[in-house]
Amino acid sequence: MTRLSRLQHQLQQAILGGIEMDWPGLEIYRDAYRLRLTEALEAEYPMLARWLGQERFSRLAFDYMQAYPSRHRSIRWIGRHLAEFLHRRGESAHGEMAAFEWALGLAFDSADAVPLSSEALAAVPPERWPDLRLEFHASVSLRRFHYPMPRLWKALQAETRLPDCIYQREPRNWLIWRRELRCFFRSLSPAEARVLERLLDGETFSAACACLAGFDLPGDAARQMAQWLQRWLQDGLVVRIA
Repeated sequence: MTRLSRLQHQLQQAILGGIEMDWPGLEIYRDAYRLRLTEALEAEYPMLARWLGQERFSRLAFDYMQAYPSRHRSIRWIGRHLAEFLHRRGESAHGEMAAFEWALGLAFDSADAVPLSSEALAAVPPERWPDLRLEFHASVSLRRFHYPMPRLWKALQAETRLPDCIYQREPRNWLIWRRELRCFFRSLSPAEARVLERLLDGETFSAACACLAGFDLPGDAARQMAQWLQRWLQDGLVVRIA
């Protein structure tokens, strides 16, 4: 290692907080670096930052960066461990808000694809349906939250009064996806969540339908599947059949 490269490495470690160095002006670079990462975290978690307030979020960002220093070339991934970090600190509700916002960010960044039309699905011969596999848009994900995070997120975004049930456990399955340049989310019944989970795992249509035997559905399973499938197509969730 040359003298220049050694100095560059030492400067990097000093700015990242790995070592202490008594260099004039070093604190300016270190503070600017931390401020930039804090701004990046706030861009990824805007409603969490609004919920905590600027001062508390800044302290959280500093603690988080001490535990998870940036290791990726892109600043986009600086916040990928924040939900885990908050859960480890015992801040479960805040951790779920971070997980929700991170899921929205991943959905927004996902690769685009043209949704499958209802006409294309209707053209599938009946004998193919049992072994049919559905391929979903890359943005589609299933999440389970124990607190009413989506409701709280909406209230924070609209800057309206926060729900009274913020810290009341309300376990529910959620579907998150993107269509064009907008992200969407909606709650799912346990039955729909189970079927979607199996289809996302690559199981056949018949195998996914078989899991409905353990649920108390309002009507017959075939009609319920048809209703779900129609909505998935309308929401642009399905992109191919195989």
